[in-house]
Amino acid sequence: MAAFPVLKTGAVAQYPLGFGVRYATQAVRFLDGSQQKYALIGTGLRRWTINLDLLDEQELGAVIAFVEQQGSAVFAFTDPVTGNTASNCVLGSEKFDATVKRDMTGKATVVIEEIA
Repeated sequence: MAAFPVLKTGAVAQYPLGFGVRYATQAVRFLDGSQQKYALIGTGLRRWTINLDLLDEQELGAVIAFVEQQGSAVFAFTDPVTGNTASNCVLGSEKFDATVKRDMTGKATVVIEEIA
């Protein structure tokens, strides 16, 4: 299984780190007007917005190659906060953004979502 590339520093992300958890629930409304809600999945699914800056050509190339190669395939991602590996992640639906600045440093933004 593929894994998100690690920077030369050993990190997978830089600050500021966008992080969120989403929960899938369903609500059933009864004829008497009351409702009952229940979880569709047991735990929340995590979502990271990885903003990478000051990347050299090799690091930026690795990130771009990873995004192009993965497409919508599942891969492993190490949570930068906890260090735990989430083995069921996909690239987010937002557009991948990568740029190179004048001083030959790169910048990239990647959204990674955990799936059930």
